[in-house]
Amino acid sequence: MKSILIFSFLLFSLSICVEQPLKQDSYDEETFFTTWATAILSTEQPKLELSNNSIRQIIHVSASGEKIRLKLSNKLGKEDLVIKEASIADSISQGTGEINTNTSTPLTFKGEKGIIIPGGEEIYSDKISYSLKSLSEIAISIYFGETPQRISGHPGSRTFSFIEEGNKITNQEFSKEYKIDHWYFISALEVSSYPRKKTVVCFGDSITDGQGSATDKQNRWTDLLAIKLHLNLKTSDIAVVNKGINGNKITTQGLERYSYDALDIKGVTYIMVLYGVNDINLLNATASEVISAYKQIIKEAHKKNIFIFAGTILPYRNFFRWTEERESYRQEVNNWIRNTKPSEGGFDAVFDYDKFMKDPNNETCLYSQYDSGDGLHPSPEGYQRIAQVIDNLELFTKDPHFEEEKEDDKGEVKEEGEIKIVDKIGIKFKLDFTINKDEEFTVNIKGKCEGSIGFRLLASNNEGIKTSDYYYTGKIKEGNFEYSINLKANDISNYIEIRRPLSTINIDNITFTFIEVSVGGNHKIFKSFEEGILL
Repeated sequence: MKSILIFSFLLFSLSICVEQPLKQDSYDEETFFTTWATAILSTEQPKLELSNNSIRQIIHVSASGEKIRLKLSNKLGKEDLVIKEASIADSISQGTGEINTNTSTPLTFKGEKGIIIPGGEEIYSDKISYSLKSLSEIAISIYFGETPQRISGHPGSRTFSFIEEGNKITNQEFSKEYKIDHWYFISALEVSSYPRKKTVVCFGDSITDGQGSATDKQNRWTDLLAIKLHLNLKTSDIAVVNKGINGNKITTQGLERYSYDALDIKGVTYIMVLYGVNDINLLNATASEVISAYKQIIKEAHKKNIFIFAGTILPYRNFFRWTEERESYRQEVNNWIRNTKPSEGGFDAVFDYDKFMKDPNNETCLYSQYDSGDGLHPSPEGYQRIAQVIDNLELFTKDPHFEEEKEDDKGEVKEEGEIKIVDKIGIKFKLDFTINKDEEFTVNIKGKCEGSIGFRLLASNNEGIKTSDYYYTGKIKEGNFEYSINLKANDISNYIEIRRPLSTINIDNITFTFIEVSVGGNHKIFKSFEEGILL
């Protein structure tokens, strides 16, 4: 009997040892993935101001989990954002401020019920246990103290938020008197689960943001993709987040926000890109400029072992900004998307929205059934069609792995005494002396070109702020070049920078072989480029 008891105890002890690692999925930083997120913009103050009042905001999450944390943003504010109290609960129905009070759970911040978020910063709530269901609507209720003048939020929520005077966050319902289809200060909802799940980031402009979809219906193409993935057994655990911004351009704001809004999202494994029409329409960007931006985001995704897929740009002849020239750019961009293999620097997969959304009688127009009415943005039926075109769900079952390029840790293609710049913003060199304001200096520079439109040369300070005085080479002919450039610094400077010629075009295929900076009695020659910081 004694031996049986000992044996039973050993089995029980062994079971504890075996089970412990499974329970230990230790909900730490690495286990979180993003189930909902939005892009942060400067957002208008509602009719009933937020200071000292309550807001209930509704979000539609994609994937489930057992523990959650909320990310709050005062990224664009200059003053403090004061959160006095916050909670989360299941929303009862679309388009209302009503919650299931049985699910209402307080949020805490470092163990406290409130927190002050300084201007320019973002914070997470503490992680809490919460049974988050896939494709459910969640209500986030916040009671504010003082709020900054410039609000960080998202004006294109396509979902109503509800505002009440005073502290009402425990109320089952909120009045509809002060409802507005914006989000305020909420940035992401992250979930922890075991095993860890994956996130698809949909990165784009107003068509990704959902302009033309119906308010409170959650029928953007990104929402429909989340449903499609959930209903497929192999992809049911994949989350989808929407990082679209109305009017955004890939060649400017898109590149600037790419890291924050795509690469750095918790759990990101796949990026879906639908971008470029605003560049062509609003910036008169050429096809080569848009393609250059595509190449850059593809490379950056692969460096982080992220698959990056793209959709072709939709037809829009009936939109008021359409011209024959812009149409030619769209066609050229779409041909590049379709025909450039991943091994040649193209996207890892392509969804041909253009092919399935165009009018069969006029291929430069959006099919009328899919047109919201302005010739550019899809209708709810159009968004449904986009989701249908994303038919190869096997793509979302693969784990990406890309071989590292044979470059050094600064991204340089090394040659003895040379630096070759391909599809980069530029390079920055620190001087071992200071150039004073209004002081003239000379830069002698040599190199060879295999095809680029040029570069800018400028001085900057140690905070990286560019002075307004710079030199632009214009178009460089192929072959060797040599310049002696005289400049005047408009501020105290201790760096020189060789930058892309335009904000939308990278330096491409230029090798610098000699750089010399001289001012007064100071003199610096860069030979090895080891001090250079590739931008």
